Amino acid sequence: MLTFESFNGIPVDYELFLIEEYASFITTCRYIEVNYPDFDINYFTVKENGKLIELLVYGNKGNTATCFNSLVSIDENIISEFTKKLFIKHPTISKIEIVASYKDYTLKKSFLSFKSDDQILKLPSTLDEYYQKLNYHVRKNSKNRKNRFLREFPMAKFETKYGSEIDESIVDKILLLNSNRMQSKGTVFGIDNAFKDSICKYSTFYGCVAYIEIDGEIVAGCISTILNKNIFAHVIGHDNNYSNFNLGEMCFIYLIETSINKGLSTFHFLWGQTEYKRRLLAEPHLLFFYYIYRSYSANYMVDKVKGLISATTSKIRQSNYSKPIRDGIKNYRKKKIQKQMN
Repeated sequence: MLTFESFNGIPVDYELFLIEEYASFITTCRYIEVNYPDFDINYFTVKENGKLIELLVYGNKGNTATCFNSLVSIDENIISEFTKKLFIKHPTISKIEIVASYKDYTLKKSFLSFKSDDQILKLPSTLDEYYQKLNYHVRKNSKNRKNRFLREFPMAKFETKYGSEIDESIVDKILLLNSNRMQSKGTVFGIDNAFKDSICKYSTFYGCVAYIEIDGEIVAGCISTILNKNIFAHVIGHDNNYSNFNLGEMCFIYLIETSINKGLSTFHFLWGQTEYKRRLLAEPHLLFFYYIYRSYSANYMVDKVKGLISATTSKIRQSNYSKPIRDGIKNYRKKKIQKQMN
């Protein structure tokens, strides 16, 4: 028999349970504290015959409740009961947002607002096993590039910092490298000051930063989070002056090596498919984003139509038909940036 009990506040006493049960960088008390300071935080414990089996954390803001159990798989019956009890407890809440669920639900008075994927690499137990799984040309090219890089820069260092060891200046440098790289490709930089502040704070708890430096200067780096046996890569950046060495991929391989040596089992590249993720053996796992409503109201109908329009627009933008337009926009941005630099 399942029993639900509701509580107010962040479930700090259950942080270990959240990490062990869900191993998701989003579903921790520290992440919620850092990223949602203006939300009214609550949670439900779910017990089966007296044993805790789920802990559902959510935050209310305005008329919306956002569930913070993300990158997880929770039974649909439990989610259904959770939403019913949440609407009863909070009469002013009209909709609930489920973010990045590995499960596809068929809940009443709900609609799928967005669909993405988490690119996941299942880590082998040894480095040799990983390298043997890589495509022959990927394996050969990565080793050749690294050997050539070390011959040209014998003083280069591969470093890793964890938690409280991570200095804000390291995070700042990697974010700057990422920004410069995006601009050179004609892509809009998607990281603002709020994200920078939150990733700096969160890194001091569960962060892992792997980077490459030459003469004390960071030339490539990756900001990630380690929880339980999982590692989540958030931001990668490298100096464009070293692009012929493919330092971004080299840094990722270094982080994968570090993860295997630490006995981790899963490497999350997170959202979106890219060529380098495919080369490094990541596989897509679908993620589902839902809105669940209190009733079939006018707002439900309007939001559903907006969601359908947004999903259709997103598909068109990512389709082969729109690729020439996307490439044209990128080239325009690149030329604009080059003019500004000259």
